[in-house]
Amino acid sequence: MYEFLNMLLKMLPIIIIVAIITSQVVAVPTDSMAPVINSGDMVLVQKTDLLGIYSELNPEEVKEGDIVIYSKGSESEEHGNTDSQESVIHRVVSVYELDGSKYFILKGDNNLDVDDERVYPHQISAKAVMWGGNPIIIPQIGNIIIFFKSLIHDFTSAFHGGG
Repeated sequence: MYEFLNMLLKMLPIIIIVAIITSQVVAVPTDSMAPVINSGDMVLVQKTDLLGIYSELNPEEVKEGDIVIYSKGSESEEHGNTDSQESVIHRVVSVYELDGSKYFILKGDNNLDVDDERVYPHQISAKAVMWGGNPIIIPQIGNIIIFFKSLIHDFTSAFHGGG
């Protein structure tokens, strides 16, 4: 057992690098899914568009209980406003169909209320890979990515005169 854990620890950096390169892990910036997924955790995901060449996930097949990443504000993006778009990772609590269109109601496990907007399949970009009923996570490693994304955002905002 000790040898296996030792080998796993030695391989962990390689696994993390490969996962990041293939964009199969996502850093979670908030505690809205705590205690299942905490701020700074990395979550292994299936993507609807993997590197523009392959789709691992059909968002039409998402079901209640799935943990998904969706683009909040995508409805306004269709009307030319992309400023309000942000990615959110939450759990599907209900699936509905209205006039032939499927939509989902989502909620962070740590939130009291469901999300404000309906989420449509085209807004879903990924789904957490589950094992034994729980998402596969790498605890706290995402803090490094969140830190660097924040630095890049601050730099580009300053460079472009934003705030």
